[in-house]
Amino acid sequence: MTVLDEASTGLDTLEVAPGQMDRSNPSASMELGVTDFGPIARAKIDLRPLTVFVGPSNTGKSYLAMLIYALQRYLSVRQFPFRVNADGSLTISSQSPRMMPDDAVNATYELMRAVEEASASPAGGRVPLSDAVSEALRSEFAARADLLADEIKRCFGVADARALVRRARKTSAHVAIRRAGAGDDPALEHALAIGRSPGLEVAIPAGASIPVDHEPETPFGAFDMLRSLPEQASGLSRNMAWLFLASVVLPPYFGPLGWPAYYLPADRTGLMHAHSLVVGGLIASTPSTTVGSEVRPPMLSGVVADFLEQLLEIGGPAPESDLARPIEDAILRGSVRIDRASTTKYARFSYRPHGWREDLALTNASSMVAEVAPVVMYLRHLVSPGNVLIVEEPESHMHPAMQVEFMRQLAVVVKAGVRVIVTTHSEWMTEELGNIVRRSTRPENGREGPALDAEQVGAWLFEPKTRPRGSIVKEIPLDEYGYSGTGFDEVASALHNDWGNATSPTEGPL
Repeated sequence: MTVLDEASTGLDTLEVAPGQMDRSNPSASMELGVTDFGPIARAKIDLRPLTVFVGPSNTGKSYLAMLIYALQRYLSVRQFPFRVNADGSLTISSQSPRMMPDDAVNATYELMRAVEEASASPAGGRVPLSDAVSEALRSEFAARADLLADEIKRCFGVADARALVRRARKTSAHVAIRRAGAGDDPALEHALAIGRSPGLEVAIPAGASIPVDHEPETPFGAFDMLRSLPEQASGLSRNMAWLFLASVVLPPYFGPLGWPAYYLPADRTGLMHAHSLVVGGLIASTPSTTVGSEVRPPMLSGVVADFLEQLLEIGGPAPESDLARPIEDAILRGSVRIDRASTTKYARFSYRPHGWREDLALTNASSMVAEVAPVVMYLRHLVSPGNVLIVEEPESHMHPAMQVEFMRQLAVVVKAGVRVIVTTHSEWMTEELGNIVRRSTRPENGREGPALDAEQVGAWLFEPKTRPRGSIVKEIPLDEYGYSGTGFDEVASALHNDWGNATSPTEGPL
């Protein structure tokens, strides 16, 4: 049995309507099946523009969110032989780690011309992949299996991936990734083993094609750069061919898993308060955030190290389209400000309530402000449409009314083109999530708040089981009462019964 066969058992009952996964659909999704990973015995999820993980503590919500982040880092352009600089420019290495075969380079150039021709049509079209291109992609992923293993270990802060396997059953965890085909295009499946022989098994079937939009936007002007290169298999043209494959060919196959992602870990208040004192030493003691770097046992998990390192770089003027401003106005009722110390050059964060003339150091602001401030800074300076933002427990330190408002603001961010993944224990947020979907059925002029269609939203319950021991993850259906399968009702009912027993009349003297 292949890795793909073992991993696919987690997806055996998932069905997707034809065309649902087309890249041109803003609700395009990616299915994941996960077995024996951390606390998770079995999970089947569909990554949607707004994906919410709900369930008791220690059931694997963060495990799955961190795994998704590790896959996104690996499947995005970071793995290829070029580097995206902070200013958006591109640095290309002089030589690819592996020599791309001449026939694959030439086939990639032919594919580029075919994509250009299809993009000239107002309706766009689909362009088939040649056998040479498909084989080059499969070979590249197979050769870089160790990079994926390193990235997973880095993100979780472990020296051995076997520590992430649910030991009660097997020596390996398995992940299946499935993206449905559109029209006559075959479905695509990829598989990952964690703990035994790590690596991603990429299955690009014969006859696969990529969708082409009219006048597609390609990162870094890929078309122009490719056109300017000589048609020969030089080291530079090989790297440019990889650039084209990474920026144009791979996104349809990995969907949101191939988009740039940002992770906001739990306990952001503590991290923000400690940042100015310890960030330099902690970053120096953790592995590099570059995919494929040597992995040492770190003081921090990679997601926390990434967060702290990104705070070092964050800053600059706010963009004209500021996704963060509504959150500042509706929740913080003030603005988050960044400046840099003249000596250390570290970013210093402050908060100015509306109507004030002076700033408060973020360490002197409320815990809610410190918790939400990173969300504001990321949306303002790092995250843009076409990115993925993962937020753990956004309800921390928030009054219930602000939890409801925060979920509304997340819906606004999703409507702007950012995908969001949330882990939460908040009944208030899941209740509002149901309202957001129900509003979409009303006329726009009758809505009192943001709305998202049902296919844009997914809520998933992490439910602990004894047989098999571990969590089973399943979708929470939306019914007339909202997302009512979260388990919160049972807690409220038990609490009410306890109240009734405590206040009922007793027999005999007190």
